[in-house]
Amino acid sequence: MEQQEKTEQTLSAKESKAMKKEEKRKLKETKREQKAGKIGKKRKKAPVIIAAIIIILIMIRMVSCAFSGSAGVMVSTTNAFRGDIEENVSTSGKVVSEEKAVLFAPVGGRLNEVNVAAGDAVKAGDVLMTYDMERMEERLQEATLQQTKSSASYNSTMTENSKSQAKLNEANTNLAVLDQQLTDYRAYLKELQDKLAKSQRETQRQLSEESYELSRKSADLSKELQNSATSADRAKEINKELQDISASQARNSYVQSIAGSSDYVVNMQNEIASVQEHIEECETYKAKMQAQKDAGEGSILNGYQSQGYAADRDLAQLTYKEAEEQYYSAKKGIVADFDGIVTECTGVSGASVAEGTQLITLESSQNVKVSFDASKSDVAKLAIGQKVDITISGNKYEGEISKINRMATLNASNTPMVGVEVHLTNPDDKIILGLDAKLTVHTNSAQDTLLIPVEAINADKNGDFLYVIENGMVVKRAITCGISSDEYAEVLEGITGEDQIIVNSLTGVSLEEGMAVTAVPMEQ
Repeated sequence: MEQQEKTEQTLSAKESKAMKKEEKRKLKETKREQKAGKIGKKRKKAPVIIAAIIIILIMIRMVSCAFSGSAGVMVSTTNAFRGDIEENVSTSGKVVSEEKAVLFAPVGGRLNEVNVAAGDAVKAGDVLMTYDMERMEERLQEATLQQTKSSASYNSTMTENSKSQAKLNEANTNLAVLDQQLTDYRAYLKELQDKLAKSQRETQRQLSEESYELSRKSADLSKELQNSATSADRAKEINKELQDISASQARNSYVQSIAGSSDYVVNMQNEIASVQEHIEECETYKAKMQAQKDAGEGSILNGYQSQGYAADRDLAQLTYKEAEEQYYSAKKGIVADFDGIVTECTGVSGASVAEGTQLITLESSQNVKVSFDASKSDVAKLAIGQKVDITISGNKYEGEISKINRMATLNASNTPMVGVEVHLTNPDDKIILGLDAKLTVHTNSAQDTLLIPVEAINADKNGDFLYVIENGMVVKRAITCGISSDEYAEVLEGITGEDQIIVNSLTGVSLEEGMAVTAVPMEQ
């Protein structure tokens, strides 16, 4: 019995040593793969000879267990450890352009030269097609002459119309002034005439009253003189008064005779004559302005006529501008707006094309993207802005997710897929549109987090779980996983670094909770 235990211990030590050597070899192999850029791929299976050694060791272990009477399935175990992890999505897509321009014929005409064909690479500013310019020059010359003629006709008509309008405005202004002047002159004339008449009547009244008073007084004195009772002295006085009255009557008669030719009357009559002369001049000038107004109104264009002349001029101007634009556009030719690849060319040298005819399809070689379809599980990990490693024809590029479609489409297998676009941030002249590209999307990462091998994780209808060893027995432990790579998964809840986690059964026996097991630790 003692010998049997020693044999078992020896076999167990050898087995453990062999297993440790195998794990060390696998770890070194993994590190070599990571250095070679194979991070994220599953480790290769051990060579057949190593697998055979493990099987022999397992058999030896089973024999030793049988001799010792112990029971338990041999399982490989590990412990969770803290480390960094990055979650990636690896896929493939197609290189396409982000910028596409369909070039149309800017004008109708005959093509002269076609300098490109489908598949050609072009630079911004390259002339892709040219026009036959002879007909373009004739069209521009015709439009130029018509525009000059129409403009000259319009300017001449508008000049004459402006003159007529100016004369009409002058007549209207002067007629208004003349009407006011005539009104003022006539009012002033009446005022002068009334004033003169009033003065003459007042003068005549005063002279008449004076003459009457003198006559009455002379009669009274003569009657008194004839009275016999009048004394000599009084008679003498009366005679003296009669002489004075007679002198006053003579003066009154003289004043009456010259009243119509006094300085005042003459001045008033002269002023009246002057005003009447102004009235006659105004009436004569008014007649002239009235005739000018009538002539102006008959020659001035109405609004519709002016619009017609302006429309003719503008139409000729538009025709000229269009012909000029077409000429210089044709002279410029069909030009590439950006660096790119000609993916379609329908223009033929010598062919006549109508304006708007599609001639060339140009796709940018600088603004480039890779399009791919993502499954439901992958699209849940993707987000706008995530960095992407891209390989096209063996060349490495960088990019980032720029678009994720909001609608899924069915692929050939009737599986819903979501279109995703990755913008290349460092394209070069080696990129060929339409080629396949390999993509590694860096979806997520975590630092200093709890990690376990992905092969240790099981799942059922309740979610993810692990098998752990407690007191030599299998125990089922529910866990909550975070992100994962091809090798490791992040565990958020359910285990600690002290738990002994079963990775797999070394004998192929299905594990069940409560089963007795023997742990074979894996090297980390």
